[in-house]
Amino acid sequence: MNKWFWILLISGIAILSSGLFLIYTILKERRRKKNFGSVWNSGALNRRATHPQLLRFYQKSYVKLQKVPIFANQIKRIRKRLSAINTYDEYTLRKETMRITFLSLCLLLLVIVLLGIFSRSWIAVFFGVLVAVVVNEMFLDLFVNRIEDKQLKQFSQFLEDNRHYYQEHRMVDESIYQAAQASAHEVKLQVEKIHEILTSNDPTKGLEAYYAVAPNRYLKVFSGISHLVQEYGDRTLQKGSMYLNAINKLVQEIRYDLLRRQRLRYKLGGLTMIALAPILLSFPLKRWGENYFPITKDFYEGRIGFIIQLSIFAIAIISYVLIRKLAENDEAKYVTKGKRKQWEKKVYSWPPLQWVVDRLVPAKHTRQHYRLDLLLKEANSPLTMEWFFLHRVLVSVAGFAAVILISLFLHWNAVHHIFTDPTKVDMNILGYMNENEIQEARELTKADNSMIKELKDVRDLSRERVVAEVQQNGALEDVTLNNTVNRIMDKIQVINNEYLKWWELLIAIAVGAAGYYLPLWILQFQRRMRALEMQNEVDQFHVLISILSEFERISVESVLEWMERYGIIFKPAIQRALLTFDSGAEEALKTLQQEAPFESFERIVRRLLQAVEKISIHDAFDDLEMEQEYYAEQKKERLERLIRKKTSWGKMIGWTPGALLIALYLVFPFLYMSFGQLSDLSSKIQTI
Repeated sequence: MNKWFWILLISGIAILSSGLFLIYTILKERRRKKNFGSVWNSGALNRRATHPQLLRFYQKSYVKLQKVPIFANQIKRIRKRLSAINTYDEYTLRKETMRITFLSLCLLLLVIVLLGIFSRSWIAVFFGVLVAVVVNEMFLDLFVNRIEDKQLKQFSQFLEDNRHYYQEHRMVDESIYQAAQASAHEVKLQVEKIHEILTSNDPTKGLEAYYAVAPNRYLKVFSGISHLVQEYGDRTLQKGSMYLNAINKLVQEIRYDLLRRQRLRYKLGGLTMIALAPILLSFPLKRWGENYFPITKDFYEGRIGFIIQLSIFAIAIISYVLIRKLAENDEAKYVTKGKRKQWEKKVYSWPPLQWVVDRLVPAKHTRQHYRLDLLLKEANSPLTMEWFFLHRVLVSVAGFAAVILISLFLHWNAVHHIFTDPTKVDMNILGYMNENEIQEARELTKADNSMIKELKDVRDLSRERVVAEVQQNGALEDVTLNNTVNRIMDKIQVINNEYLKWWELLIAIAVGAAGYYLPLWILQFQRRMRALEMQNEVDQFHVLISILSEFERISVESVLEWMERYGIIFKPAIQRALLTFDSGAEEALKTLQQEAPFESFERIVRRLLQAVEKISIHDAFDDLEMEQEYYAEQKKERLERLIRKKTSWGKMIGWTPGALLIALYLVFPFLYMSFGQLSDLSSKIQTI
């Protein structure tokens, strides 16, 4: 009782603190929106909007928590994501980092405390901590996505203002400067940086440095197009100014991108938590069933209940991974990712494991090697062929070992319950027992245990030996004696049968084989999801090339460089083509066709091949401008199809663990135990 009193007290304090912090944060956010129209302000404006004591608290907390290993990693990740998508000064960057850190940690603490209160299980709290890590990632994505969307909206408004000022001044740098003064603070920082580069002595060098740190690809394209127009001048086309026409296309692409991101986030939002919710809900659901229907306790603590629970956990985790893969190209698209820790390199250097992996990797110049290599490229996997097979081997071994360990635990658990659970002789159909009945059942278990310990090691145990042992412990009536002997013999038989079976070894081998193919299936799923995005990126390449083709001095290599800056899915293949372009343009483009075998993208590469020597870029892509309306309508239809497919996949995967939780962990236990009770009841009726 004292333990739960302190838990309730601590949880109440945590809930109150989190609530006050959230209310304070919401009021501050509303005040910022009224003052400047943006949630994410920085610089002098932010210092005016935030209380000075809170600012000092953020700055001191940043310095202190950097010394704590657990918080240091969290702070580093948040800072890295914020700095990748916006230009903050150091003071504001630290403040925004600590705001997100404190908010996410308070909410996670609240979730864990509530879970501990309602489940009263340390296992549930453990899984709650694991889910808290996932929730933390979701919070980071939420904050970053808000910043990205707001930045794109602000940049779209800036482009509209820039169009107006360019029509007035007909000077690129002057129109950018004038439009920046009327822009929101976040995009103003980026645009002022672009203006500073364009008016510098060496804008080409400055742009190369800016491309590496630009928050999104639209800023890269705008800065590059502005530099080209400033360097070579504007031209008048059929639809007016070349520069204004490029801005119109850029605004349209930003709006398409925003629409797609917002609709997909609306459709897929929360599915990751829905997929993981059954892990947490299984504990209070089990507690509810045991309280109101005690008969289900034997099921939940038995072998079948444990296997079903683990299966739901595994399916929930797999569903979460698949949904993250499904939304990967949308949520984390613009976030710059650092180099991953290559633990595979160290593991692969171990000679015995390296020998096994080398025997599994298909030989080069074989069809299987080519298909796997193509799959890794199409799925944008950072793994080499050897590391990919290393993953498959480790997952297979882990699956095999997990099944063996679970089997051994289930055997031990069954024996443990025989020695510890109250022995139920007579109970009602729902399994209710009062305190006296529970005490008598425990005494009966204690008496049975003393006899079982004497008899379980006896070889060729006979019924007469059990009868003698029971009579030695006390005189019983014939009916009671017979029931006691049968019960003890049943318990001994169960104990003697609890060992690793041959079919359990077969199941472990089957799970190990499935684990060997699991990384392959995930890659295939990721490739299928990326294929939905490939056509969208090709359509964006069409828009980019239609802008660049109007510049008379543009070359094929320059077009590839622009595609590399703008691309995401095809970016690695384009980078490899650029590295070998100087050695031979045609050979590099043909290699690009082989490494990115997507039909629409291959058509672009074939046109670039024609533009290497035969015709100009403008002539190679002259139909893009003529059929602009058709391509726009086609792109709109593809967008609708993309959203429908991803939504259907996401809902099917996300709701599967919840459906299994209700069917297998709520309905099935009642049916299973009810049929067992009916069988026992019918047996008793037949003996009357």
